[in-house]
Amino acid sequence: MTEALLQKPILALTLSFAGKREVAADALAGLHADLGLVFREVANGLGAYHDEARAGGPAARRFTADAPARLTLVTGLADGSDHIAADLFNSPNLQSPHVARRLGAILPCPRDDYVANSRIEDTATFERQAAACAFILELDGQMPRRPDADQGDEAARTRAIRQRGAAFNAQSEFLLRHGDLLVAVDDPSVGGQIGGTRQSIRNALDFGLPVVLLRLGRPGIAILRTRSDMDDPPALQGDAALEGLTALVVDLIGSTGQELSGPYVAELLEEFYSGTTFVRGPFGGATLLPRIWSWFEKCFRRTTAIPPSLQAAAPYLAFRQRAAELSAYYAGLYRGSFLLGYLLALMAVGLAVASLLIVVYEARCPAHSATAICAGLEHHASWLLPILLVSKGVALIGMAWLSQRAHGKHLSHRAADYRYLAERLRAMIFLPHAGSLRPPSHLSQPFTTRVATQSVIDRLFRSIVRQADPLVALPTSDGKTIRPDSSAAREVVRNAWLAAQQTYHANNADTLNRMTRWLDVSGRVIGFLAIGLVFLDGVTALLGSLVHGVKEAKYVVEPWVIALDALLPAAIASLNGVRFQSECSRLADRSEQMKYELQHLEQRAETVWARSAGMLDVLRVAEDAARLTLDEVAEWTAIYGKEFVEM
Repeated sequence: MTEALLQKPILALTLSFAGKREVAADALAGLHADLGLVFREVANGLGAYHDEARAGGPAARRFTADAPARLTLVTGLADGSDHIAADLFNSPNLQSPHVARRLGAILPCPRDDYVANSRIEDTATFERQAAACAFILELDGQMPRRPDADQGDEAARTRAIRQRGAAFNAQSEFLLRHGDLLVAVDDPSVGGQIGGTRQSIRNALDFGLPVVLLRLGRPGIAILRTRSDMDDPPALQGDAALEGLTALVVDLIGSTGQELSGPYVAELLEEFYSGTTFVRGPFGGATLLPRIWSWFEKCFRRTTAIPPSLQAAAPYLAFRQRAAELSAYYAGLYRGSFLLGYLLALMAVGLAVASLLIVVYEARCPAHSATAICAGLEHHASWLLPILLVSKGVALIGMAWLSQRAHGKHLSHRAADYRYLAERLRAMIFLPHAGSLRPPSHLSQPFTTRVATQSVIDRLFRSIVRQADPLVALPTSDGKTIRPDSSAAREVVRNAWLAAQQTYHANNADTLNRMTRWLDVSGRVIGFLAIGLVFLDGVTALLGSLVHGVKEAKYVVEPWVIALDALLPAAIASLNGVRFQSECSRLADRSEQMKYELQHLEQRAETVWARSAGMLDVLRVAEDAARLTLDEVAEWTAIYGKEFVEM
């Protein structure tokens, strides 16, 4: 492995904002108070974790204190609540030590069209806040003139309404793909609109984001986590609001809790950021066992060209490389351990059989000494038996050491956890091309004792994702304005993601199927050979009682037949053990199914893109691909959370 001392990510959270354009004068004071409370307490929570990291507490395992924490507010720069929230967010009296604040914006269409044709009336505030933004993402929606400006053309009115609704809906969706928490301002007395606040709340909860809801004219805040919470949620005020926001920040940052206190988790996080290298020694050193499995697997792999992939976006590249290297190392170490262990088991049986052969021949040689074997044993048995005994002991000690090491180091767990992290980060190679900086949650959950550790990997992953700067992670940025290209994004998703994954799974299924067939055929051949030897032993025994010459040969051949009859079943057991432990057949089936699912997804994508090929359509296909791959690796993580088999 190459040395990769990672810089731990900074503490970062991004608040997405959705609010009403119209705010009554009598609701302004309450809105200012409640928004100020939310912004202040979230910032204070970040600052507390920054202080904990500086003091070397649990937060220091995943975050650096060398740079300030960062709190970002992303809005649509619309009139009303958006402008109020942005000004309040940057107000001097709400600043917190060690927490830097910045603004971002996501517009449904190019900026000029947005200002000219949307309902922006306070253009001065829009321009001032746009100038204060660190980044502005301009989507590819169409923003025709307001429908009431068209006179007498019903088709044009309908088309304009549809296009504006689609643009605002896309804006609402992309706002959620840049945030960790939605702050929403709603007016219970007003009905919802396409792309409006209520739809944003529902979409956020479906996407897995918690929501802090402020209702105009009603004091207090409500914290929503599921769709059912939307039905008249209780308002939290005073200490209850402070406690709710504090608990929310703890849940988002996640650097405390029982799942982070175990020694295995502490070792995992420390190793990930330690830059530990595994250097090859005189005979392979620490890489010997992974090289054994790599050689075994390479014997069955056909070389097939894979479509060129993309380098990960800069904010994730080093982290993904580290996770992938650790995953490959520990997977090879685990698989190499059981492969070598079964070989040692077979070797121990062979040595024991060889020792028995010597003892048998020594017992028979005085009566039947007219053989070359007896003559050789007379000179070498005195030192050959001790060597065989010592060799057998070394093989048994090696088996015990491999088993103990696999248990003690949790090799399968480490391989699974790092693989899970690498796969989650791999999705971030492609999602930014679709304009998204937040991956969807996977649907399947492995209900095993491994869930706690996997949740730690999820928290580690989110800490890496949150610190990414949109200007660095998203493509086609021009200064601070980001304009995603839907055509380029489609090509990335189609060719570099879906096509490459289909090729990978096809190759993987072929390799694993070839391994399975070889293990099956080898086991059957050895089994038939063992049966044949038993039959041969029976025939020689029968003939030996009738033919004197056969009887003499039987004394020489019979011990070898008996030895092979003992050794061959051990070889069959070892082959079956390798097949069971490697799960070649199951993983081959999984890759076959994944290839089919990816092909089906690609077909659906082409159908969708033939109708509409905007950024939102590309995003939905990309998220389907991300969910599919994450569900597969989440299941893989649960299954491989098993212990090393004693041999």
